[in-house]
Amino acid sequence: MLAPGSIPTETCFLSYARADELFALRFASDLRSLGASMWMDQLDLRPSEHWDRAIERAIRACSNVIVILSPRSVASENVADEISLAIDCKKPVIPVMIEPCDLPLRITRMHLIDATRDYQTALMECFAEINSGGVGTRSVTTADVGVRGIQDPDVIASATRQLASVIGPIAEILVDQAATQAASVETFYGLLGLHIHDEDERERFVEAAAQWQVPSLDRSKGAAFATGKEEISGEDLERFGKILSAFLGPIGVLIARRESKASTSLKDLRQRLAARLRDTSDRAEFFRRAELASSSLGVS
Repeated sequence: MLAPGSIPTETCFLSYARADELFALRFASDLRSLGASMWMDQLDLRPSEHWDRAIERAIRACSNVIVILSPRSVASENVADEISLAIDCKKPVIPVMIEPCDLPLRITRMHLIDATRDYQTALMECFAEINSGGVGTRSVTTADVGVRGIQDPDVIASATRQLASVIGPIAEILVDQAATQAASVETFYGLLGLHIHDEDERERFVEAAAQWQVPSLDRSKGAAFATGKEEISGEDLERFGKILSAFLGPIGVLIARRESKASTSLKDLRQRLAARLRDTSDRAEFFRRAELASSSLGVS
């Protein structure tokens, strides 16, 4: 078992400019959903840690460094320092360009992943680059998700067709990855929904999970199965979203909103959100905070 605050050796460090934070959060979350082990300050820096020391410790411990390149990041002294430290420590550096910019001299000869036109292709290329060295990814076990994943071929085939209609053939790869990680059909669709850019299309896709909530002998009733669902207020949702954001960063609020649509109660929402955390200690801490919030709301 790892000591608190320690970093697994297969972890990838994400370097980026603060102005590119939204892209970096999405990229790190999508790589995690594919199975990559990531370290990002917004997601993993502990409140008590000094930023500079934590960054140096993480780079030295991680297996490789992914650098998000943009005009902002190439002008950032922090990013330049992180690249230099990674190279000095002989860590593989994976440059990902999100906007045209002049490359830093120290990485001009490295293989560049171009994300300026096709995000999904760049994401999968980066994941393949991580995986090619046998580092940065780990297998998902039953201890991570509490179940053996999604195995119903009808669910998998349906999700593949639906996702492919939005993002194309790469959907098959994403579905295979998510099926091994999801603790429920709702989480399965939620993970896949992260790859859909358009918000309306993403919501329609995630809501399609409702067809599988009905027992197999009565699927013809579709979403009507949702009778008796407990209403979740905006205030309650905000509380749980903030708690999850303490572990996942700003994306926690988005995940809470999405999971609430499939949740039947606050207790169910609490379970679903906890399933999004891989680390068992994080899960336990989330439950502790969520249960305190639930107690204040009168939820058992």
